[in-house]
Amino acid sequence: FEINGSKKPNKQNEDVALFNANGLGNSCAIELDNGKCFTSAFTPTPLTKAECEAQKDDLGIKECNRALDYWAGAVKQCGGVGNIPTQSELGKIGSTIYEGNPGVGAYDRIENLTYKSGTATSLGLPEPPFFLWSVEYGKTGSHAYYRHFDSKSTYYNYFYRHSSTYQAVCLGN
Repeated sequence: FEINGSKKPNKQNEDVALFNANGLGNSCAIELDNGKCFTSAFTPTPLTKAECEAQKDDLGIKECNRALDYWAGAVKQCGGVGNIPTQSELGKIGSTIYEGNPGVGAYDRIENLTYKSGTATSLGLPEPPFFLWSVEYGKTGSHAYYRHFDSKSTYYNYFYRHSSTYQAVCLGN
């Protein structure tokens, strides 16, 4: 729900509220053509290294970060690594938010896209630019892959897991 009409900023968690009332409905905000669905985006609560180490086996995390770990926090909030999207799934999410539904592959960098305002918000995502964590690790345990979405391009990369800038979506039901 857009809680202040057409007044700005029109961003989730600022003046756009999403909810699943009393368990009615489902947690699907983004439905992909392969039948999978994902929840609305959220900023994860980070885990400390000690919290990550204590839970890593249960969550399927191979290696914990040296500092606050937002990626591990996303894994925990989603209920394990199996509930975090792959790069391929993030590419499919990208295909849904740009005009013409361009085919965005797992590791594609696509330029000259057209984003129509409000499309991402209607799917429970923030307005571009935004970043979503992937299940995939970077070159070391201190990095994880993500997909960047802006108004004219989308690409994948990896970054430090202690960054609070990145959001996550979880596999829904």
